Amino acid sequence: MAKGLASWFGKRETGRPFDAFQIEVTSRCNLRCVMCPVTVLADRWPSVDLSWHSFGRIAAAFEKTKWVYLQGWGEPLLHRHIFDMIGLAKRAGCRVGFTTNGTRLTRGAGERLLALGLDVLAVSIAGASASTHEAIRVGSDFAKLLENLRGFLAMRAGKKSTTPRLELLFLMTRANLAELPDVARLAADLGADELVATNLDYAITSSLDELKAYSLSAQARAARDVVDQAKRVARQAGLAFRPYPLEPREVAVCDLNPLKILFISADGWVSPCVYTGVTGQQEIPRVFDGEPVSVPSVRFGNVNDQGLAEIWEAPAYRAFRRQFSERVLGVAKLAVGGASRAAAEAPLPPAPEACRTCPKLYGL
Repeated sequence: MAKGLASWFGKRETGRPFDAFQIEVTSRCNLRCVMCPVTVLADRWPSVDLSWHSFGRIAAAFEKTKWVYLQGWGEPLLHRHIFDMIGLAKRAGCRVGFTTNGTRLTRGAGERLLALGLDVLAVSIAGASASTHEAIRVGSDFAKLLENLRGFLAMRAGKKSTTPRLELLFLMTRANLAELPDVARLAADLGADELVATNLDYAITSSLDELKAYSLSAQARAARDVVDQAKRVARQAGLAFRPYPLEPREVAVCDLNPLKILFISADGWVSPCVYTGVTGQQEIPRVFDGEPVSVPSVRFGNVNDQGLAEIWEAPAYRAFRRQFSERVLGVAKLAVGGASRAAAEAPLPPAPEACRTCPKLYGL
């Protein structure tokens, strides 16, 4: 390691300068969801578990991050060390969460998650009916999912605990959007803490691109009406509800903020986010604004070969982040300086090439 990098974390701002480390503990999944790269890229998708040794190398930096999120493209509860990973991150003073398809949320798993003090458990749901959910999350048993959720929430209530916070994640598509208000009713009935309606923000093929509920042009009024109806249902039920926008608006930096968050894939590669570092792929296929594109994977080093500090400070990674810093600085200057209308409408400095065709850059 180059001189000075050993104390890199100490030289950054005091406390915990990172918002989150997102760690893909496995690229394996027991479902075949129609929109997921595990399914769509199956002929070249690697089945990889992050080794305990690799996790330990990442964990050496846990004291510098607020959150550890143990999820990428695979199902975290398939990893045999998932509970050990949660425990290690919690002992380092991090808040910990992950997203699951809920199939392995057994009573035994739930008891261990409660005992470990997990902070957030996000569970994917694709509809308010078995037919809709199971058509999208292929291999899932809707009735069993609801049974698992009710059982877990009953255990949490029995322990008089409010953690982990249970979030239901609903991926909005044209195929299931009409059921969103009913999903809000279901979430309230289950006793979930929040319902989050997300976008299909990684369309690998043209057919998947046609499934998205948002549009890069003005969104149909009907889609907005459904979301508004779901808002009313959630409000009446006292359920926290957070829908992602249905219309694009370019942002200085997306909510996966590469200035404060990094992603480590199951094979150890460090990337700005899960969309720029798709596991095992040299080229990332995607459809953007109706056109197929291929984006080279953005990787800055592997934790099995280098320390995380050395990777973060690599010139190429610094240059990548600098482009976002300039965008953020430009917006801040406009806000402070009371910019003219012409200045306010001027384009932002360019984002990194790999991000320009990502819906996350447009607030979706």
